[in-house]
Amino acid sequence: MRKNGLLLLYTRFTLAFIALFMIMIPGIAWASDGPAHTETLMVGPYIIDVNLYQDPPMTDQSVKVTVVPHESGLHLTGRILMQPGLGTDAVELRSQLSPDGQTGTLVGSVRMPVRGAWNIVVQLDGPQGEGQASFPITVAAPGAIPIWLGWLIALVPLLGVAWLVWHQRRYRQKLLARVK
Repeated sequence: MRKNGLLLLYTRFTLAFIALFMIMIPGIAWASDGPAHTETLMVGPYIIDVNLYQDPPMTDQSVKVTVVPHESGLHLTGRILMQPGLGTDAVELRSQLSPDGQTGTLVGSVRMPVRGAWNIVVQLDGPQGEGQASFPITVAAPGAIPIWLGWLIALVPLLGVAWLVWHQRRYRQKLLARVK
């Protein structure tokens, strides 16, 4: 009967620990089909939505970008400039936008090699003329180790403590059995 009680206690402790662990995990962005960040810009005579599919973008990782005009049937061409912001030691980068089928949406990718402040400049050309607009973004560096590995390393000593408690309890039971 005592073993069942100990097993039940251990199970409850484990479930409580897993629940606490899930609550304490910092905001994780789960993969989805939708954009992670959207900016609405007035680029000359055009109103567009710029969608980034990772927020914040990580250094040296390509991030998909879509430019969606609010006016349907509008066929635009353009490019994206990535300009380093204040304190970011980098050079200006360029990326072409290409049409995505017949929808009028432009698709491209950006890749910034240095973490820090950047300005994303969208330059468009269409039937009503040219225009450009920009918005700031901060590029992050990936963590030194994955979050799950950090937690695993931090929690390994708990296994040792649990083993020690179990071992001491067994040892005590053996001593009590000898005394009787």
